[in-house]
Amino acid sequence: MSTTDAVSYLDCHEPAATDDGGMLPPYSAEDAICPKCLYGEAFTWYRAAITQAHLQDWNDTQVRRGPLPQRLERECSRCTYRWDESLAVEHAGMTVSALAYALDNATPYPVELHRQVLEHMAQQLLAMLRITARPDHSLWQHSDGATPPATPPDTDTAAEETDR
Repeated sequence: MSTTDAVSYLDCHEPAATDDGGMLPPYSAEDAICPKCLYGEAFTWYRAAITQAHLQDWNDTQVRRGPLPQRLERECSRCTYRWDESLAVEHAGMTVSALAYALDNATPYPVELHRQVLEHMAQQLLAMLRITARPDHSLWQHSDGATPPATPPDTDTAAEETDR
Protein backbone atom coordinates (compact mmCIF):
# COMPACT_ATOMS: atom_id res chain seq x y z
CA MET A 1 0.00 0.00 0.00
CA SER A 2 1.48 3.36 -0.97
CA THR A 3 1.59 6.37 1.32
CA THR A 4 -1.19 8.06 -0.65
CA ASP A 5 -3.37 4.95 -0.34
CA ALA A 6 -2.69 4.77 3.40
CA VAL A 7 -3.63 8.42 3.90
CA SER A 8 -6.86 8.06 1.91
CA TYR A 9 -7.68 4.87 3.85
CA LEU A 10 -7.19 6.67 7.18
CA ASP A 11 -9.31 9.61 6.00
CA CYS A 12 -12.19 7.21 5.39
CA HIS A 13 -11.68 4.81 8.31
CA GLU A 14 -10.29 6.77 11.23
CA PRO A 15 -12.32 6.58 14.45
CA ALA A 16 -14.60 9.47 15.21
CA ALA A 17 -12.76 12.11 17.17
CA THR A 18 -13.76 12.32 20.79
CA ASP A 19 -12.74 14.87 23.33
CA ASP A 20 -11.83 13.08 26.52
CA GLY A 21 -11.29 16.48 28.15
CA GLY A 22 -7.71 15.56 28.92
CA MET A 23 -8.82 12.75 31.22
CA LEU A 24 -6.34 10.31 29.66
CA PRO A 25 -2.61 10.81 29.28
CA PRO A 26 -1.62 11.80 25.75
CA TYR A 27 -0.42 9.25 23.21
CA SER A 28 3.32 8.72 23.69
CA ALA A 29 4.04 7.16 20.24
CA GLU A 30 7.38 5.38 20.07
CA ASP A 31 8.52 7.15 23.25
CA ALA A 32 6.33 4.94 25.46
CA ILE A 33 8.04 3.96 28.69
CA CYS A 34 6.37 1.46 30.97
CA PRO A 35 5.44 3.18 34.24
CA LYS A 36 6.01 -0.08 36.13
CA CYS A 37 9.37 -1.43 34.85
CA LEU A 38 10.58 1.56 32.74
CA TYR A 39 11.07 -0.60 29.66
CA GLY A 40 10.99 1.36 26.40
CA GLU A 41 8.78 -0.83 24.17
CA ALA A 42 5.00 -1.12 24.27
CA PHE A 43 2.29 -2.66 22.13
CA THR A 44 -0.71 -0.52 21.18
CA TRP A 45 -4.36 -1.45 20.63
CA TYR A 46 -7.32 0.77 19.77
CA ARG A 47 -10.20 0.36 22.21
CA ALA A 48 -13.72 1.58 21.49
CA ALA A 49 -15.61 3.67 24.02
CA ILE A 50 -17.24 1.89 26.95
CA THR A 51 -20.56 3.43 27.92
CA GLN A 52 -21.19 1.47 31.13
CA ALA A 53 -18.95 0.26 33.93
CA HIS A 54 -18.10 -3.43 33.88
CA LEU A 55 -15.71 -5.81 35.63
CA GLN A 56 -12.50 -6.41 33.75
CA ASP A 57 -9.21 -8.17 34.42
CA TRP A 58 -6.83 -5.19 34.43
CA ASN A 59 -3.18 -5.73 35.37
CA ASP A 60 -3.89 -9.00 37.19
CA THR A 61 -6.71 -7.46 39.24
CA GLN A 62 -10.48 -7.52 38.77
CA VAL A 63 -11.54 -3.88 38.55
CA ARG A 64 -14.69 -2.04 37.54
CA ARG A 65 -13.83 0.16 34.55
CA GLY A 66 -15.94 2.58 32.60
CA PRO A 67 -17.43 4.56 31.21
CA LEU A 68 -14.33 5.29 29.12
CA PRO A 69 -13.82 7.29 25.92
CA GLN A 70 -12.18 5.86 22.81
CA ARG A 71 -8.57 5.24 23.70
CA LEU A 72 -5.35 3.47 22.91
CA GLU A 73 -4.41 0.67 25.26
CA ARG A 74 -0.66 0.28 25.73
CA GLU A 75 0.99 -2.90 27.03
CA CYS A 76 4.62 -3.24 28.06
CA SER A 77 6.36 -5.88 25.98
CA ARG A 78 8.46 -6.95 28.99
CA CYS A 79 6.18 -7.07 32.05
CA THR A 80 2.72 -6.90 30.32
CA TYR A 81 1.59 -3.95 32.47
CA ARG A 82 -1.25 -2.09 30.68
CA TRP A 83 -2.31 1.56 30.64
CA ASP A 84 -4.62 3.77 28.60
CA GLU A 85 -3.65 6.79 26.50
CA SER A 86 -5.61 9.26 24.41
CA LEU A 87 -6.09 8.73 20.70
CA ALA A 88 -3.13 9.78 18.58
CA VAL A 89 -3.07 13.44 17.63
CA GLU A 90 -0.97 15.29 15.08
CA HIS A 91 2.10 15.25 17.35
CA ALA A 92 2.85 12.74 20.09
CA GLY A 93 3.28 14.08 23.61
CA MET A 94 1.30 16.20 26.02
CA THR A 95 -1.71 17.97 24.53
CA VAL A 96 -3.06 21.36 25.59
CA SER A 97 -6.29 19.72 26.76
CA ALA A 98 -4.48 17.11 28.88
CA LEU A 99 -2.13 19.67 30.44
CA ALA A 100 -5.03 22.03 31.17
CA TYR A 101 -6.80 19.14 32.91
CA ALA A 102 -3.65 18.41 34.96
CA LEU A 103 -3.25 22.09 35.89
CA ASP A 104 -6.90 22.30 36.93
CA ASN A 105 -6.45 19.33 39.26
CA ALA A 106 -3.01 20.26 40.61
CA THR A 107 -4.01 22.90 43.14
CA PRO A 108 -4.21 21.72 46.77
CA TYR A 109 -7.02 24.18 47.41
CA PRO A 110 -10.35 24.80 45.66
CA VAL A 111 -9.53 27.44 43.07
CA GLU A 112 -11.62 27.35 39.92
CA LEU A 113 -9.77 28.79 36.95
CA HIS A 114 -11.59 29.56 33.72
CA ARG A 115 -10.94 26.98 30.98
CA GLN A 116 -9.41 29.65 28.70
CA VAL A 117 -6.89 30.58 31.42
CA LEU A 118 -5.94 26.93 31.91
CA GLU A 119 -5.50 26.40 28.16
CA HIS A 120 -3.38 29.56 27.85
CA MET A 121 -1.16 28.40 30.73
CA ALA A 122 -0.87 24.97 29.11
CA GLN A 123 0.10 26.47 25.73
CA GLN A 124 2.76 28.64 27.37
CA LEU A 125 4.21 25.71 29.32
CA LEU A 126 4.26 23.48 26.23
CA ALA A 127 6.16 26.19 24.35
CA MET A 128 8.82 26.22 27.10
CA LEU A 129 8.98 22.60 28.27
CA ARG A 130 8.84 19.04 27.00
CA ILE A 131 6.17 17.48 29.21
CA THR A 132 5.16 13.83 29.47
CA ALA A 133 2.49 12.23 31.61
CA ARG A 134 2.91 9.47 34.15
CA PRO A 135 0.07 7.12 33.14
CA ASP A 136 0.20 5.36 36.52
CA HIS A 137 -0.67 8.58 38.39
CA SER A 138 -4.16 8.70 39.89
CA LEU A 139 -4.96 11.86 37.89
CA TRP A 140 -5.08 9.81 34.67
CA GLN A 141 -7.21 6.99 36.08
CA HIS A 142 -10.34 7.85 34.14
CA SER A 143 -13.64 8.34 35.89
CA ASP A 144 -16.94 9.29 34.35
CA GLY A 145 -16.22 12.89 35.31
CA ALA A 146 -19.27 13.11 37.55
CA THR A 147 -18.80 14.70 40.94
CA PRO A 148 -19.32 12.13 43.70
CA PRO A 149 -22.59 12.68 45.51
CA ALA A 150 -22.33 14.90 48.55
CA THR A 151 -22.64 13.12 51.84
CA PRO A 152 -25.79 14.36 53.59
CA PRO A 153 -24.99 16.01 56.92
CA ASP A 154 -25.74 14.04 60.02
CA THR A 155 -29.00 15.59 61.24
CA ASP A 156 -28.11 15.09 64.93
CA THR A 157 -24.70 16.76 64.55
CA ALA A 158 -26.13 19.56 62.36
CA ALA A 159 -28.83 20.26 64.95
CA GLU A 160 -26.22 20.42 67.75
CA GLU A 161 -24.07 22.86 65.76
CA THR A 162 -27.02 25.18 65.08
CA ASP A 163 -27.90 25.19 68.80
CA ARG A 164 -24.43 26.51 69.69
